[in-house]
Amino acid sequence: MVSPVENPSQDFMTRTLRQAAQETGTDFNYLLQTAARESNFDVRAEARSSSATGLFQFIEQTWLGVMQRRGADHGYAEAASAISRDASGRYDVADPVQRQQILDLRFDAEASARMAGELAAENAGVIQSRIGRSATSGELYAAHFLGAQGAASLIEATQNDPGQRADQLFPAAARANRAIFYEGSRPRSAQEVLAVLTHEGDAPIVPASAAHPVGTADDAQTVRLTGRYSPVRNPVVSNQFQRIGNGELSPTLVEILASLDAPQAASRTRNS
Repeated sequence: MVSPVENPSQDFMTRTLRQAAQETGTDFNYLLQTAARESNFDVRAEARSSSATGLFQFIEQTWLGVMQRRGADHGYAEAASAISRDASGRYDVADPVQRQQILDLRFDAEASARMAGELAAENAGVIQSRIGRSATSGELYAAHFLGAQGAASLIEATQNDPGQRADQLFPAAARANRAIFYEGSRPRSAQEVLAVLTHEGDAPIVPASAAHPVGTADDAQTVRLTGRYSPVRNPVVSNQFQRIGNGELSPTLVEILASLDAPQAASRTRNS
């Protein structure tokens, strides 16, 4: 069980993300920016209108699928064996108590960061197979948000018909994320939505309360977690990592984003 820490320093969060980047072969800067956008570094973050939870706002189905496929490789054999997948592709756990314990692992900052790193690595492979080149870090965030296949479809749409309405391509995502798919009442184009998700132009940092990842459990994903299977009911949380006002970043967060050198993580060596 991870002990709660009332006011961890920014060093805790940066160490956690650096370690996850090193262990999963993922770019540290990508993890940093994704955690900032998804939850503003709030490990307790829970979306109002979806199951997205934790530092990287994983939805339930994505988390359960990853744990079933890879949990046993990283000390979570009990959790992995408890998860089943039905004919429709949905993941579930027969014991409701154990199901909640597995889902509560999303509140663990270290577990969530490692999962995000592995997810990014797998998403990169899916996108490259679809578009024929390596994904940028911004495109990987789009994959974290829309799922790898969804992000690849968005990228392809910007190449083939950049002016088409993105809300018509992704109606479910648009309903849950108006701030991304609309500018006021005007629907954004595929090109504009990709720009928002990749932080091109004047793209906003979207608070967790306004952005709900919609990636599906069928997207290729991997997780490399370490430690015991121990749900975290009292996760590490810090008042230092909070938004102030209407979407403004706190001075501590600004300092982190401005000062870190964002080194490239080591290359991946494991084949999934």
